[in-house]
Amino acid sequence: MGSSGINAEYMGSSGINAEYMGVQMLDQDLLRKYILFSKKTVKPKLHNIDKVKIANFYAELRQKAMEGGGIPIATRHIESILRVAEARAKMHLRDYVRDDDVDMAIRMVLKSFIRSQKLSVRTNLERQFQSYLNFSKHSYELLLHKLETMVNDETWYRGSQDAYDEIALSFKDFQSKAADLNVHDLTDFLKSDRFKDSGFSWDGKDRIVKAFS
Repeated sequence: MGSSGINAEYMGSSGINAEYMGVQMLDQDLLRKYILFSKKTVKPKLHNIDKVKIANFYAELRQKAMEGGGIPIATRHIESILRVAEARAKMHLRDYVRDDDVDMAIRMVLKSFIRSQKLSVRTNLERQFQSYLNFSKHSYELLLHKLETMVNDETWYRGSQDAYDEIALSFKDFQSKAADLNVHDLTDFLKSDRFKDSGFSWDGKDRIVKAFS
């Protein structure tokens, strides 16, 4: 069985992790087999990653760190980003490294690098690289916009004369729209206060997103 088949069997393709879906967690024996399988079988490829994004990040961070008199970033940090991105893809049993793997890797390496700096440099870097540190928050706003558009479309379809207390949105359709934004794991978003405070709730049993008027 190929890695994509194992991925579908063990992880599912819902974009929601097992704990949040209420699925029983893997026992230790199965977890060991899972790890062994991923180590021996899954070799994620880096062919389609955004190399320009990584190069620009490296150049910008190196410049800003040196301007503030901090410890300069080294080429080994780039290697770390690639290895972390590969590890994340491997953890999900994927054949290719995706953009969200790279984003998460950049965030992890950046946080570690900033913590190694003196306080004045650390504060400056945190301010200048908010877009990398808070990429998930930016994604939340884009995802909410997608949901609001789906609500508006459904309202128009029903007709403005029809009052409603809630609207059920297809989670499969929402997943597809999220994938257009290169967002493939919706777990954190659906558990976030931003999602709930915007008038939405997630029904894992019926696999729908509910919007309340």
